[in-house]
This record gives sequence, C-alpha cells and structure tokens, in this order.
Amino acid sequence: MSKQTFALLAIIIMLAVPALAQENLGARPMGMGGAFAGLADDANAIFINPAGIYQVQSEAVLVSTRLSEGREYTLIGGVENTPLGAIGIGYVGSTDPIISAASLIGWDGEALTRYSTQTLYVSLARELNKEIKVSDNMGVLSVGANVKFSSRKLGTAKGLSQDGGSNIDLDLATVFKPNSDLSLGLSLQNFFSGDGLKDIPNLTTVEERKSAVLLGASGKIFGNSVTWVVEGTELGCEWQPVRGLAIRAGRGLDCSTAGLGINLGGFGVDYAYLDKAEPVHYWSVSITPKTESNPTVVGKAIAQNEPKTASVLPE
Repeated sequence: MSKQTFALLAIIIMLAVPALAQENLGARPMGMGGAFAGLADDANAIFINPAGIYQVQSEAVLVSTRLSEGREYTLIGGVENTPLGAIGIGYVGSTDPIISAASLIGWDGEALTRYSTQTLYVSLARELNKEIKVSDNMGVLSVGANVKFSSRKLGTAKGLSQDGGSNIDLDLATVFKPNSDLSLGLSLQNFFSGDGLKDIPNLTTVEERKSAVLLGASGKIFGNSVTWVVEGTELGCEWQPVRGLAIRAGRGLDCSTAGLGINLGGFGVDYAYLDKAEPVHYWSVSITPKTESNPTVVGKAIAQNEPKTASVLPE
C-alpha cells in the first residue's frame, strides 16, 4: 500500500468517528481546530494523547490560558525523559458559569452560579520499539497512560462554595507512526470512569466527560513545511514558512479557528482564536531547551539536513 493510499484511508476513518467538543486545550491544538490526538508531539499531548509525550526529546514546560467572557482557565504541563520512559505532569484549573443557575440551589439556599474544577494529570509513555526488536519498516509504536485526580467546587454569587465531589480516572493511549510522514493516534479518555463527582446537570467540563474515544491522524506535505491534522469532523493545518514561525487554521465542531506560533531558541509563544458569537482567545507559553540527540524515525536516523517540520518546537 502506497503512502498516499494509506493517508487517504486514515483520513476516511478519522472522519467517520464522531468527535467531541474540546475547548480546555492549549493554544497550538486549538489553532488547528482542536484536532491533536494524531499529532501529539509536544507537551499538549499530556491532556489529549499521553502516548505522544515520548516525542518530546528533552524536558519541556507549557503554560496556557483561555480568555473568554465569564470563564477562567489555566493549563500547566511539563515533560521529562527518564529511564522509565517519558513522564508528564499536568494541571488544569477552570471556572465556568452554570447554565440555568436558578434551578440549582446550594446548601445555603442560594442559586449556584459557577463551578470550579481542578485536575492533576500524571502521564507515562514508552516507545515499544525500544522494548521489542522489530524491523525498521514496521513503523514506530508508543503507548501511554494518564492517571487523573479531579475535584470540583460549586459557588454562589456571594462567593460561598460547596464541595462538588472528587474523582480518579484513567486515560489509555497509543501513537503509531508507519513512516516519517504519517502519524495515527488513539486515546481512550476516562477509561476507568470513576463516579466520585456528583451528578449535577448543566456541567460540561472536559474533566467531567464520560468515557470517550479520540482517534486522529496527522501528516506532513510540501517538503514537511505543512502539517495536516484530522480528528472526527475536526481538522486543521500548521504551516511553517520559516524556522520559528507557524501559521495555523482549522475547523472545530462549531466554529473556525486560527492561530500563530513563534519560537526563538526554545522559548515559544502561541496564540489561537475561536470564531464564535463571543470570541475566545488562547495564549500559551512553552520552554523546550534544545537537545543534541537524534531520535530515530521510521527506517532511518534524522539527518542534519532533513527538511524541518511545521512545529514551532525547536528541532
């Protein structure tokens, strides 16, 4: 099967799988329509497809925030390579308004108007090719998992709050790269589906979602200057016209997205815009020191003069 046929088949499969609305992500994934499970090549992978953190060749730190009316959101993540594999630590904290607040009454008799969630992610990823001897033309396969610890508070307009429950959950994921131009990702989110969080209507946080399957693909075209991504009905692309600059565009479930990334010497700033009735803005700051290591790609080592990818992360 040729690379073109394989890529076309992968896109058809991705489009056939229903997607889930995701807005608690970093600026880079959001700039590409939220489709990132198949790419998962930087610290954002902690929150989407933990199997992808093995692709971060050195330590990396990411801080992201979402700016929109009545909503607060902070994402912090870090990746470190160890003898056990790539380890990631992440945190997501968000405060969102409750829809139809008048129907939800708190312990003090007041209507609940907002909810706050905090989730801690602990990720581990390993490249199976380092554990099992396989031919280079078989591709590269990695597996990963997240253990997630979540808690929630419900608040009133007067600033009073009550406990909304806590929960432990599990994500299982994998990334398969059949060749250097194509990547397929699968993430089973909330696989354990603990029930510690109280069942309260009108709450739609990412941390509270029921079990879900994210299936995505990504690839490189035009001399590796453009990266395309697809995940269900979400799709996007990232174009790197020059080293250190990335321009992004995408289509999410209910809106178009656009983004921009700049990386200078391992320090990156990313921005994303969601074209909604009330526009949403995302900002991310990342630090990824350069590394001298040359990771293996399917069938060959990365050459010094290989065309650069469309990622704003340092090569």
